[in-house]
Amino acid sequence: MKHIENIAVIDIGSNTLRLLIGNLKENKINKLYSDRVVTRLGKNIIKSGLLSAESSKKSINTLKKFKKISEKFNVSCIIAIGTSALREAKNSKDFSETIKKLMGINIHIISGKEEAYYTLCGVMDEKFNKEDSIFLLDIGGGSTEWVYWKKQSVNSGSLLLGALKIKEKFLNIDPYSHESISKAEEFIKKEIEKSLPKIKSDKFIAIGGTASTLGMINMELSNYCPEKTHMSEIDTDKIKEILKKLISISLEERKKIKGIPFDRADIICSGLLILRQIIEYLNIDKVIISENGILEGIMKKYKNFCYNDLL
Repeated sequence: MKHIENIAVIDIGSNTLRLLIGNLKENKINKLYSDRVVTRLGKNIIKSGLLSAESSKKSINTLKKFKKISEKFNVSCIIAIGTSALREAKNSKDFSETIKKLMGINIHIISGKEEAYYTLCGVMDEKFNKEDSIFLLDIGGGSTEWVYWKKQSVNSGSLLLGALKIKEKFLNIDPYSHESISKAEEFIKKEIEKSLPKIKSDKFIAIGGTASTLGMINMELSNYCPEKTHMSEIDTDKIKEILKKLISISLEERKKIKGIPFDRADIICSGLLILRQIIEYLNIDKVIISENGILEGIMKKYKNFCYNDLL
């Protein structure tokens, strides 16, 4: 009988570090444990070009915690993936070398296109009609990845837009002014028009922290419950209504809105501004929220990153 090994995958994002532990059977993931910690690794990277000492320390401590948890599950390998913040920071090599020295974990810094590809791999387990064309959007803290899938043909790209970046560049003053919102919208719109083709799709799927939070707000969930938000749908008119309300109130008021985690209240508006501009640009009327993404995709393709003789 073939040995089924446990694998740990860590996504080192600009805003959040996430962990998924599970195993594969017939290319289906059996999830054993998941966790997420907001560390803001990409904080102020626009201004300094560097990972801050504070955010790096918090991220390192989180990775230590994730490693201990992974060891309890007797994992065969730990795969750590670096995305936008580690792609851009001038001192990302120093950060990666520190992690290797302290924990023995190699960080694989992947490109925006690779990020989009593995995200698609994670999502395509769903029961989609094979004839459907699918547009997949992942709004991260530092970048936004997109994938277009139609009849086995794949096109993908990465936008230099992220919820944390937009917040730091335009929405650092609370409450927001009409001028700051307008400048953010103009900036986002220009980046979209420059980098995203006019694509028509049957289904529009959003993943990541902004999408999950949107689902929680829409369903008025007090706690993160992926079993409920996964594959839920929301009309774009409702998205615009939610965004209009959130940008009109203060940070403290946003923290009281059911569905908004305390550590996302300051960046949810910037993430939703990106989402709104993209759905308007592509003329989308409904968004499907998926809780699967790059973690699941990397786990499915784990042999690309580590190999175990037991297989």
